[in-house]
Amino acid sequence: MITVTRLLPSDAVDSTRFRTQAKNWEAFGRRDPLFGVLSDPTKLDGRWDVDEFFESGRAHVTKLFRILGEHDVSFVAGRALDFGCGVGRLTRPLAERFEQTVGVDVAPSMIQLARRYNAAPTRCEFVVNTHPDLRSFDSGTFDFVHSCLVLQHIPPDVSLRYISEFLRVARPGGVVVFQVPAGTFTEQEIDARHALPVDGYRAAIELRAPETLGAGERSAVPVRVTNLSEAIWLTDILGGRHICIANHWLDANGVTVVPDDGRARLPRDLKPGESVDVTLDVTAPAAPGSYLLDVDLVQERICWFAERGSRTGRVPVEVRAAIASNSSPHDAPRAVVPLRVGVFARVKRALQGAPPVFEMHVLPRTDVESAVASAGGVVEHAIEDGAAGAGWLSYTYVCRK
Repeated sequence: MITVTRLLPSDAVDSTRFRTQAKNWEAFGRRDPLFGVLSDPTKLDGRWDVDEFFESGRAHVTKLFRILGEHDVSFVAGRALDFGCGVGRLTRPLAERFEQTVGVDVAPSMIQLARRYNAAPTRCEFVVNTHPDLRSFDSGTFDFVHSCLVLQHIPPDVSLRYISEFLRVARPGGVVVFQVPAGTFTEQEIDARHALPVDGYRAAIELRAPETLGAGERSAVPVRVTNLSEAIWLTDILGGRHICIANHWLDANGVTVVPDDGRARLPRDLKPGESVDVTLDVTAPAAPGSYLLDVDLVQERICWFAERGSRTGRVPVEVRAAIASNSSPHDAPRAVVPLRVGVFARVKRALQGAPPVFEMHVLPRTDVESAVASAGGVVEHAIEDGAAGAGWLSYTYVCRK
């Protein structure tokens, strides 16, 4: 369930709602803790690989500190706090950069698992927090306070109180870094934000396809793509607006008979003038005849490059009748019905009752900046991060006590 809740007029913290939130995250910790921390839809029902999960946290922290370096953000690598730590996905790599790191979370089940996964217990500890503030920690005790993918799930009045607490527990001169969405986008706005510039859809395409294929036969076609535009083609674009190599099948007269066949993502970002080799899996049309294999690029949900005037790669392919098989139907191996992945996890979840939910809230940037200032801090940078997904305007705020 996704809801967008605007800032309430009152600054009073609703402790009842806080306790409800805490129970919700405790339920995640008991049912599906890794998914509760990082909600990739493909990882529901215990499908997260533990090593892959923690590696994603390391990648996040590496990127974060690269960005802080690019913005000349200095700090003391003494004591750090990771708020909303879950099972320690980000706390563990943070602990490698500070003398002492504390992860705090409202869910005892999450903290229990974080302690089990703790690779550096002498430098890293995990604490259960049961209050809508950080009263367990004295003022001015941390050089670095961090929170990501947490405040967006907390009602605004509660999260504003936590932002004030981040500044309270930070030492003078300390750095507070947290992420929270500030608004939402429509699908049209997402298109406008992530579409290439008008002259960004220019490509050169070379391909080597077989001269003949059997009807319905699959073939791996080598394709070389060159960026002829002045724009950088990113391999990962929010909202599924990725750039892909794809193909159509045309008849001998150039009329489209199969409008959409193979797909291959760009394997890396492509700067102007750069080329990349990609293998495109295509499937020949079902009817024998003379065809043209037409390869183009597409920015998903935006446009085909040819629609912006770019030239496609096109080669003739003769499709012959499929060769009939001499084998008897009785010779075919019996189909094996695989055990559905996660079936036991789903049964367990059904027995546990109604699942916990992901609420989503926004905090307008002006309200965040006001809360930081009221708590004795200053927002040095508000960096748009895309952390909440394509439909959300999300910032990472870098603040100084």
